[in-house]
Amino acid sequence: MKKLTIFIIMIFAVSVSLAQNKKAAAYNNKIIEEQYKVTPYIVKFFKTFEKGTKEELMNQKADLIKRIDKAIAKVSKFKDFEGDGSLRDAALEWFRLYESSLVKEYDHMIELISNRDRSKEDHDKLDELAKKLIKEEELLDAKFQKAQEEFAKRHNLELVEYPVKQIN
Repeated sequence: MKKLTIFIIMIFAVSVSLAQNKKAAAYNNKIIEEQYKVTPYIVKFFKTFEKGTKEELMNQKADLIKRIDKAIAKVSKFKDFEGDGSLRDAALEWFRLYESSLVKEYDHMIELISNRDRSKEDHDKLDELAKKLIKEEELLDAKFQKAQEEFAKRHNLELVEYPVKQIN
């Protein structure tokens, strides 16, 4: 499960734009701000896999779903920027992947993770689930990054990488 945690920490160091085009930068930054509100809780959730209890994981999962739902609702209200909705749509797809995986896959993973004396078969199931989710996350993160880079190029923005804040 450490691979999953490390992947998430690296993946979410997404870029925020500086202002050559202030309106485009503000639009980009509003979307990234919503990601940055959620991402530390995603990282915390994955770090809890190492030593957390089933109850802790289930509580964090429920909290994370609420946070993601709130971000989806907010970003869904954003209008296209000068006819360009690609960045918003890519962000919504990103949020929805996490929401969907939390709702559909993570209950089973939490069951497996919370059993600290799991069998080799359960270890294998857990590794298989983690690999599947990591692959989906990598593809969607690359798609979001590409959408952001293309948005920046179309609107003459410079992208600067900012680290994700850590929470306890």
